[in-house]
Amino acid sequence: MDFPSKRKRSRSLHAILLFCLLFLIGLSFAEEASHDGDSPKFPGCDHPYNLVKVKNWANGVEGETFSGITARFGAFLPKEEKNSNILTAVLSNPLNGCSPSSSKLSGSIATVVRGGCDFTTKAEIAQSEGAAALLVINDEEELAEMGCEKGSSAQDISIPVVLIPKSGGQYLNKSIVDGQKVELLFYAPVRPPVDFSVIFLWIMAVGTVVCASVWSEIATSEETNERYNELSPK
Repeated sequence: MDFPSKRKRSRSLHAILLFCLLFLIGLSFAEEASHDGDSPKFPGCDHPYNLVKVKNWANGVEGETFSGITARFGAFLPKEEKNSNILTAVLSNPLNGCSPSSSKLSGSIATVVRGGCDFTTKAEIAQSEGAAALLVINDEEELAEMGCEKGSSAQDISIPVVLIPKSGGQYLNKSIVDGQKVELLFYAPVRPPVDFSVIFLWIMAVGTVVCASVWSEIATSEETNERYNELSPK
């Protein structure tokens, strides 16, 4: 009789299958790049919220890439970095972007802070002054959904609108105030680049648990077989 051995193989197989399933689920979540959001949709304000990669340079030196999110309205961003353009970031004055800026915004990425007026108003003003895009700095670390007010003229906004977390915005703001030339590049990959080092560590962690489980089954099985052999008639 070898029932313990069969049970051992069966449980080991189940553990391996569970590991593979968890890995695929984890990878699918890591690749999630857009969502439909909870804010209302209507004509001109019905885009999905896409995650954005925000690359930046200060005086030509590349900095850390930030994560951002697109608005419910405005132009769509390229899906690949090679199809996007590097543009200079200019702080709006006033900084909330709720009234015409005394800073020249033409051809630049108008950079404003959240608050003071709705997102569509900020975008309309930036666009009317010739800005090529609008960057909104959130007042929190989360990526907030930029929706539209009912009856707004969101359908007339033809520039991309992107929001980044507070910390990233503070870094860019300080660099510009310090007199550095800050340049930005936006793109919205369908599936953001996956950090394979994180996945590798995750595999090691789960693999350790699986191996421990399998080894426990092997040890238990061997102990059971020994007891069975001791009890079996000679």
